[in-house]
Amino acid sequence: MNRWFTKTAQMLCLTLMLSALMPILASAQTSYSGVSFNNGTVKGSVYLDHKNGNETELLLYGPSGQYVGVVKATYADYFDEAKQQYKYEFQTVVDSAYRYVKLYSVVDSVYATVDNEAYNSGNDNDSDNGSTTPGGSTGGGGGNDGGVTTPGDGSTAVNSIKAGSDGSLDAQALKDALAKGDTLEIVLNGDMVNIPAWVLKENSDNKQITVRNGSAVYYVPLATINYDSLASSLSVGASDLYIRVTVKFVSESMRSTMQTEAAAMGGKIIGTPADFNLEAATTAGKTSMINTGNMYVPRSLNFDTVLNQAKTTAFLYNETTKTMTFVPAFYTFSDGKTDVMVKRQGNSIYGVLELNKTFSDIKGHWAESNIMMLANKLVVDGVTNTTFQPDRSVTRAEFAAMLVRSLGIQNTGGSSTFKDVASNQWYADVVATAAKLKLVDGYEDGTFRPNNQITREELSAMVVRALSYAGVNTSTEITKGQAMLSKFKDSHTIIWAKDEIAAALSLGIIDGMTSTTIEPLQQATRAQSATMLKRFLTAAKFI
Repeated sequence: MNRWFTKTAQMLCLTLMLSALMPILASAQTSYSGVSFNNGTVKGSVYLDHKNGNETELLLYGPSGQYVGVVKATYADYFDEAKQQYKYEFQTVVDSAYRYVKLYSVVDSVYATVDNEAYNSGNDNDSDNGSTTPGGSTGGGGGNDGGVTTPGDGSTAVNSIKAGSDGSLDAQALKDALAKGDTLEIVLNGDMVNIPAWVLKENSDNKQITVRNGSAVYYVPLATINYDSLASSLSVGASDLYIRVTVKFVSESMRSTMQTEAAAMGGKIIGTPADFNLEAATTAGKTSMINTGNMYVPRSLNFDTVLNQAKTTAFLYNETTKTMTFVPAFYTFSDGKTDVMVKRQGNSIYGVLELNKTFSDIKGHWAESNIMMLANKLVVDGVTNTTFQPDRSVTRAEFAAMLVRSLGIQNTGGSSTFKDVASNQWYADVVATAAKLKLVDGYEDGTFRPNNQITREELSAMVVRALSYAGVNTSTEITKGQAMLSKFKDSHTIIWAKDEIAAALSLGIIDGMTSTTIEPLQQATRAQSATMLKRFLTAAKFI
């Protein structure tokens, strides 16, 4: 390096680099402003630390913690320089008999409580209006288009029926219950229920059925069930086919084994994990697993305490390898309780793990909180047990591994078609899985170049593809993002992923490195990768 490059110049360069990173990395807490509740109308503004598309969602709860509905907040085309936050405005109509309501931001898990001004001015109705009526607390609140089904978080079933201790369920009682409303809760009197398939086939259109065993709830994915195909595969008629739903808490000995594994990781198990299973069954005892495809099926674990979202994670437990891996989970808080809604394809044992990981080289780093959260959620690993190396660049194979983990996908174990990905390399399985999910592409010469440092352009493309896989409609964000992209004077240097970068800008996954540059060819660091993964998980409602 030339001798004229003095220490002063080095410091100036470092300062410029840090200031360039700040637009993408700055983080603040969601805040509310001008919120009022009067004559049945709730309105106000919510400020987010990054642009969450042109619309974000707030969940609305009543005084008794009952779920009321989803409030759509629209981007007000305003960025508050002082707060470094984007402004969204909302207005909705609710029951004027509520004494107050709580607004819950799905982006940062932040509540706001607003009093009913009309009630406080002399409304004599002393009811919390905690009851629900058909249609009153249902609906697709918080749902994503495509591959994710998300029920109204925190909702209460309109009506319920109880299964027999042997798992039996009266067909006529089921039919009558389904006729009463759009939601039905089946309460277990054991570990499983056999639901008559013919009743579901004829009466469950546009219905939501949950199966509850104490604090564990399974949301039955009715849309994925092909009754005729299942009956044919089991060689029975529809009248002899049952949909068997099992929700079973693990034994104390298994929990103890899991606790030992958790302790080795520096953590502990919260509550008791549960085994969720969905299969077709016959009166003759034949069974067949029900394949839910790429749909992320919800199931909930409820806790009578407020969990720390940054230090806990939902996990999948592999009984064979005795390992725990991250699964997407959306947290809802109400009246000192936490509902952890796990979203995953397939069935397995799920639980919640508390960790408090940190690394010696991230203290005071701008991405410290994001790195710690994703490390506690088993999405990112340290380079060693004590170091993360946040400013080191990331290879294409490393980021593919992070992205597959963040989707809660188990490696397929298949072989890759890329000629430079040898089967004995650590990344062989994960690259094959990422390619199968269409998260990554190779080059024209048939290579993947796993050890190449990933660029911001490549990273943006992979994250947007992962969002599409998770069920987020990214195509609608491309047009919105084009206008945002045009303000960057170096946007012409984008080689092939202009649409993906536009969508990432619109969704708040990526920002400019400065107010006028996007720098698509710059190599991404491990800290930047963790930050974008955190934003991806938030946008997909996977955390």
